[in-house]
Amino acid sequence: MLFIILQATSFQTIIVNETVPCFLNETAGAQMWKNCGASDDFLTFALLGFEWATGGNFSMVFVSMMILFTYIKYHKVIYPIVIGFMYIPTTFFLFPATFQSYGFIFLGLAVAGFVFYMLTRQTKEYN
Repeated sequence: MLFIILQATSFQTIIVNETVPCFLNETAGAQMWKNCGASDDFLTFALLGFEWATGGNFSMVFVSMMILFTYIKYHKVIYPIVIGFMYIPTTFFLFPATFQSYGFIFLGLAVAGFVFYMLTRQTKEYN
């Protein structure tokens, strides 16, 4: 039997700079409002925590939750579809790369679901 033992002879060191968002800087004190730009744009300042928690995709997460809650409450598929269509232009212009990558994935899922439905439901004869 041949045993091969792989042994790491060198290690790769990755240096990551410490980046703390302005609202998490505990040493800033009253300067936090100035450093985060609260006086310039209050809406951006109010959403800083949410943007940080969702990785910059707060609006996409918010719309997804609206669609999910609408479907859960009304149990009608047309309402989430209408909400999704309303937010397509906004999402495309704000997040073009993310929109295109997820758009192709969901388009593939929709086509696969339609083909599955077509082959399983439309080809059977019911009495």
